Amino acid sequence: MNLKIKFIPYERFKKSKFKSFMKDLRESTILLIDAKLTPEEEAHIIKETMRKVSGVFTGIELNSLELSNGKKLNNFEKVKNAVIEKITGKKRGLTVIGPAKTIHQIRKNPEELLLYM
Repeated sequence: MNLKIKFIPYERFKKSKFKSFMKDLRESTILLIDAKLTPEEEAHIIKETMRKVSGVFTGIELNSLELSNGKKLNNFEKVKNAVIEKITGKKRGLTVIGPAKTIHQIRKNPEELLLYM
């Protein structure tokens, strides 16, 4: 299986209302959005994908990382922030959305985001 990752600017994602990206998810593409989505946006995505679930498309895994705030960041938080800023070029987090058949599970804790494939 080929791994495809599509980087999407948040402004484009928000303008499209997610529907244009369903084809990418059905084709096993992982979407990286250069911002942390709001709970309302996440709920909308889950609602839209639940309508499309079938024997072929089994749904999605979704999770977001936000930048750590505060003046006293530990070394891990500093590195995490630097990596997110380097990937996105912005200071607003990162969202990962992938088809459930490709990403079996996304686990998040305060120190890491793990994709099980």
